[in-house]
Amino acid sequence: MPVKPLSSSSLKDLCERIDFARQGEVRSITPLSPTSIDIRFSVQDIARGFDWIDIGFRIDGVSDAKLVSDNILKTLDMSEGITAEMDTKSCAIGIGSYNGRVSESPCYILGTTIGYEELPFSG
Repeated sequence: MPVKPLSSSSLKDLCERIDFARQGEVRSITPLSPTSIDIRFSVQDIARGFDWIDIGFRIDGVSDAKLVSDNILKTLDMSEGITAEMDTKSCAIGIGSYNGRVSESPCYILGTTIGYEELPFSG
C-alpha cells in the first residue's frame, strides 16, 4: 500500500477535506504488526464534489490502542467524525470529537507517525 506520510498541517488539511469523516463509516481496523495498524474509513471527499471514497490511515510506532472487533465497527457513532492529531513526537486518531484527549475515545490509536492512502469506495 503506497502510504503518503502526513505532517501536522497536511493531516489537518486532509481532515478538513473529508469533513473529519463525519457521517462516514469505519470499514476496517487491521493490525499489521504489534506497532503498525491500518484503519479504513468511507468518507465524502469535498475535493471531489462530495463523492464517496475510502481513506486508509496507517499509524506506525503504536504505543497504545483501544480497538473494537469487526462486528462492532458498523455500530460506531460517526456523527462527530474523527479526531486526528499530530505533534513532533506523536500522532493519534480516534472516533468522535476528542481534541486533546483522544485516549477517551471508544476506539483510538496512538503512535509516532501517520500516513494515508486514498482508496476506491467500498460501499
